[in-house]
Amino acid sequence: MRLDPPQSRSRRQLADLDIVPMINVVFLLLIFFLTSATLRAKAPVDLTLPISPLSELSDPTHDSVLYIALDGLWHYGPEQGRTAVLAEIQSALLHDAETEFTLTLALDANLPAQDMARALADFASIGVLHVDLITRAGDAP
Repeated sequence: MRLDPPQSRSRRQLADLDIVPMINVVFLLLIFFLTSATLRAKAPVDLTLPISPLSELSDPTHDSVLYIALDGLWHYGPEQGRTAVLAEIQSALLHDAETEFTLTLALDANLPAQDMARALADFASIGVLHVDLITRAGDAP
């Protein structure tokens, strides 16, 4: 039985290797990761969220979050301003009357307590029964 040593490839044969399939795979992986990634939109207002040691990671959509900035500006979906936002929330309540509506609230940590209390009273007056507050994880002072 005769065994021939393996033939070594010449430089010319190595240069002729086709790397197009490898490039195709790289681009397919790139497209897959770009399409499956979750891109986060920037919040419409600049906020410093309150700190809570019990904070859980949540991923609310920015359209369903009510933002109240330190300067008192309200944002909810496309609406701005307190009266427009309250009207939008009330219409959402009427639209989803059979399901339990929970309002997700992101407010500035330095917002005065009376402004938050006034906002909660406004929510109760239009029929909001549940409010979730978005916080950031950390040690409470």
